Amino acid sequence: MREYALYCVDCHEYTSLGAFVDKEGHFEGEYSLLHNRKANHDEVMCRFLIRHARHTLRMEESRTKPYSDILRTAGRFMEAQIDEMIERQIERSAESEHERTMERGLGQLQLNVLRGILLQEFESISRERGDNAAKAQFLLGKEEGMKRALGLLDDLLEKTNLLFR
Repeated sequence: MREYALYCVDCHEYTSLGAFVDKEGHFEGEYSLLHNRKANHDEVMCRFLIRHARHTLRMEESRTKPYSDILRTAGRFMEAQIDEMIERQIERSAESEHERTMERGLGQLQLNVLRGILLQEFESISRERGDNAAKAQFLLGKEEGMKRALGLLDDLLEKTNLLFR
């Protein structure tokens, strides 16, 4: 896998872009030994570009001599902050996942409340008796409609329960 480094000739500093992820359209970013993972965002690269505006920049591909020389001799941009940035990213991801879980739970609750309301309405319609054939036919249609709605809602509840396990 090809990785890249962005090097500032003027400051003798570099940032590792990592590999380019075609599927997601971004570079993996800096690597943290502490967290044993890539940043998977471009915050360090953006800060590097801002800091080195109007400087001579070179992008070097891994497995080349210039790439190896840069890693060996140049300073790594924001080296002390990379672990902290990745830790913040991990925390943001965990918070985001927690929020998604809460929203899913709230959605499940809303669907279950709706199911309860529909069941009460269904039972109410089932207890009603028609005085004549037309009203009995009308109530039968309402009852069948409620059965269909409950069936669709039950299918939806089953699918969402399977998805979020």
